[in-house]
Amino acid sequence: MTKQTQPSLRSRAARLLAAASLAVLAAAQATAPARANPALWVVKSRTATVYLFGTLHVLPPGVKWRDPAVDHALNAATDVWTEADTPTLPYLVKLIRRYGLSEHSPLSDVLPKHYHARYDMEMNSAGLRAMRYDYVKPWLAERLLTDGALHPRSGRHYVEAELLDYGRHHHQDIQTFESAENQFAILADLPISAQIRALEIQLDAYPPGGSEMNELVKAWLSGDTATLDRLSNQLLVATDERYFDDVIVRRN
Repeated sequence: MTKQTQPSLRSRAARLLAAASLAVLAAAQATAPARANPALWVVKSRTATVYLFGTLHVLPPGVKWRDPAVDHALNAATDVWTEADTPTLPYLVKLIRRYGLSEHSPLSDVLPKHYHARYDMEMNSAGLRAMRYDYVKPWLAERLLTDGALHPRSGRHYVEAELLDYGRHHHQDIQTFESAENQFAILADLPISAQIRALEIQLDAYPPGGSEMNELVKAWLSGDTATLDRLSNQLLVATDERYFDDVIVRRN
């Protein structure tokens, strides 16, 4: 891994990262099931009905994920709640500068050396040049790789963006549970050891080519909650107790 120490390069890092965060790309193709059937829960009371629909942030382009149950829920809903707001590019640059860049140690200094080659390979496969991202904090590097492994270089597909577009078109009330800044702040506040461990597990867990991420996509599309738990929650549990508590337990 090559170090970048020039201030001008570091000042451009936030803009590069913002573009990557909005359009991070990888070489993996996902084979969708013949008929999508993502998990959907319905909670009812005497006065209200709530549809609980967990999403993947990014899908390969062209994947058909909506089914009659999801369409019914969308048509019946008066409010649409999503995890967090979608920041504009200038605001995302500001957040990355504040929470995502290291002021002191480059990533190549804190990531164990035996991970360097794998990290460079995975970043390159995601359409990113690793040496340009040497001053990102470990949590942001892990997020770039996690999202990037979901889809190929040819395009991107955002489930939540479709939900929000539908809600706006049908004049539904759009709400979020937290802000993008809240998410950035939680991840940036994690101990460096927990951030590094999360990045190490990301590098260890998914073989080159993103086949495990394809499994994640297929599990989500088919509503296979056991596989989703194994590929997501169980990895977080194994990462670090503080990481799992802050990112999953306390936020939910």
